[in-house]
Amino acid sequence: MASGADHISNLPEGVLHHILALLPAEDAVRTSVLAHRWRDLWRSAPAARIAGSKGWAGGIDAFRAFVDGLLDHRRWDAPLDSCDFDLEVDPADVPAIDRDGNIWIRRALRRHVRELRFRLDTTNPRLPFTLSDQPFSSQLLARLELFGVEGNAGVLDFSRCPALEELKMEGCSVGSLDMRSPSLKHLSIKYCIFYSNYRTCLSFPSLVSFKFMTNVGRAPLLESMPSLARAKVRFDHYFDDKCRNGRLDDDCGDGCNGCHYYYGPDDYDCVFLEGLTEASHLYLDLKWCPTFSKLKTLVLHKWFVTADFRALTWFLHNTPLLENLILIPSKVPDNLIKTEGSYKPSGQSLASGHLKLVTVICKEVDQIVLNILKILNANGIHLEKISIKCSGGFTILLTSCLADGQVGGQWQDPITFSTEWSLSNG
Repeated sequence: MASGADHISNLPEGVLHHILALLPAEDAVRTSVLAHRWRDLWRSAPAARIAGSKGWAGGIDAFRAFVDGLLDHRRWDAPLDSCDFDLEVDPADVPAIDRDGNIWIRRALRRHVRELRFRLDTTNPRLPFTLSDQPFSSQLLARLELFGVEGNAGVLDFSRCPALEELKMEGCSVGSLDMRSPSLKHLSIKYCIFYSNYRTCLSFPSLVSFKFMTNVGRAPLLESMPSLARAKVRFDHYFDDKCRNGRLDDDCGDGCNGCHYYYGPDDYDCVFLEGLTEASHLYLDLKWCPTFSKLKTLVLHKWFVTADFRALTWFLHNTPLLENLILIPSKVPDNLIKTEGSYKPSGQSLASGHLKLVTVICKEVDQIVLNILKILNANGIHLEKISIKCSGGFTILLTSCLADGQVGGQWQDPITFSTEWSLSNG
């Protein structure tokens, strides 16, 4: 090989484009000075990764000029597979980013971007990027990720994006009355604020998977999701999910505090979860649930541990197609485990007919676990369907209960089942 020979420039254009797609946008543009072959390659790179504007020489004005030039000089016939805006700005620059950021998003859409990600990180979280009141419109946009932005009624209607299949929102503010898309299949909403005085209606009839985690504000209404297969939901404090009058709208009167505050599971019907009843696999970390007629896999985490295990019993009697049940109990005060005499058989549960496996994941087999086993047994769940996975790395299969405390000959823990747990079937 001759010294100084430029073999990289002789690589196929597709390989060079792949290299450029991995670089930040400013570095991709700098390659134009490497050789004549590289002069215009950046204009047709399949990805644009735009980061800033902190640290840019010339400040926010220089950064805005660079992004404008980058988008203006792209080849119109070059496909844009992905465009990432990962912006870290000073609070004083947020108004400028509000104005220009919306223009950049529209330009990326006009250049037929397939995956669009917009993230704004400021030193003041109370200054989110505000999307303009104009719906997204693109025939090719398939994936959209929004971080730290504030939406509104117009822009959260994705009906003009027929190819959109995945939407991820994190740390956003939602003030719209409607979020809708006829094509969306995967939706993730995490750490967002629903601040409207009325409930936001989510209309995603093609949705297959749904994550709704640790959000704040008024719980939205879910329209029918007949294709929903998997859902993961977590409600924390300060999330208003219930209507004391059992209504699913906002016409229940000013005296209904249930539309504004979160109460206990016995007070009123759940608003949000009615839309998840068609899911077949569900992970719940909350305090109340409606009937799930299609549910096949269910994970109950921590919250279901109460004095009478009412939630566990309820699920066993309201999930007729349940096949796989995973229970992850938590440590609770002693007064919650002193429940002698409360385990009365309530008849054959609906879940017992299809249930294939119950897995209890715990640190140790304590009184909480023993009480769970009593509940399962009282509801027709046979021992051979129950598996206990302990943090020590061993698994207990309850195929038999021996007087010496061993279970199926596989457990050597000193706890003696015969003194703590008496099953009705021996």
